[in-house]
Amino acid sequence: MIGRLEKISPRSSLEGRETLLAIILTGIWMVLVLAYGAGYFGFLGDVAQPRDAAFLEVVFFLMALVLPMAMIWMGAALMRRSFQIQAEARALEARVRELQGGRGQNGVSQPRIKDNRVETLLARVGDMEKQIKHLETTITSIGQMQAAMQTQAAATQVQKSKQPDLPLEPAKTAEVPELDIATMIKALDFPRTEKDTKGFRALRIAKQNPEGDELLRAAEDIMNLLSQEGVYMDDLRPVISSTREWRLFAQGTRGPDVAAVGGIDAPEAFERINARKASDQIFRDAALFFLRRFDIMLRQFVENANDAEIQQLADTRSGRAFMLLARSAGMFD
Repeated sequence: MIGRLEKISPRSSLEGRETLLAIILTGIWMVLVLAYGAGYFGFLGDVAQPRDAAFLEVVFFLMALVLPMAMIWMGAALMRRSFQIQAEARALEARVRELQGGRGQNGVSQPRIKDNRVETLLARVGDMEKQIKHLETTITSIGQMQAAMQTQAAATQVQKSKQPDLPLEPAKTAEVPELDIATMIKALDFPRTEKDTKGFRALRIAKQNPEGDELLRAAEDIMNLLSQEGVYMDDLRPVISSTREWRLFAQGTRGPDVAAVGGIDAPEAFERINARKASDQIFRDAALFFLRRFDIMLRQFVENANDAEIQQLADTRSGRAFMLLARSAGMFD
């Protein structure tokens, strides 16, 4: 049995480099899989077409990324254990030779030592040989399993590419009610009471429009902030200017020529607003955002609205908030 272990499992150049090998193989595998995934899912080049089973594709992609990496590190751990067993076996082998006998330092052959420890050490060497063979078999099985998984994945991909796309019915989208001028005016005035069914309906329809929803949210936010200062739109009594001035304002005219558009005279409210703006950044941002969204809406509104509808818009709660904040911001100076 002596010397047999060296012939079966000689020293490997990879001994002590298992972790480095696993890191290199993991890096190569991650680069290959991520590059393939980036192209497959459309991150490189053209945008990928929508897929019905996108979730399953992501799951399979993650499995293809993680499972081989786990096998690489499992194989590295088994290799490390195999090398450790081989080192222990070689140490035991040297000990056996020492116990069995040899030549002393004076060159005279020493008698063989008869000790039951020799049989014990030989038995341990035999057990280690079996463990090494078992580890080698396990590593080989892992390699075969990984190769089989890659072959099966490639076959599945080829079969999927050959399978024709099934005709699917287009998804039915809910019909969005048309946002007309009357509905927009009603929505910007907000429901007056809990029983104002028309107001709630107009609000619901307007919020289905992205631009209308953004404006309504901005109006609601700024009016809530104004109410914290005791400024309520229902308490204001605006003087509605002529539609000509509103149209000029919508076209970009500013200053004294359109000063009548800011037809609200409420010194106490202006004082509270200016004090709040000076101390509250959130209030300033909310006011500027509302003014900007209302101004954008107004440009489109006046193109299709008649004079009566423009005056109705100005007298809504949102219109009053716009006049109040615009005058406070100095847009008519």
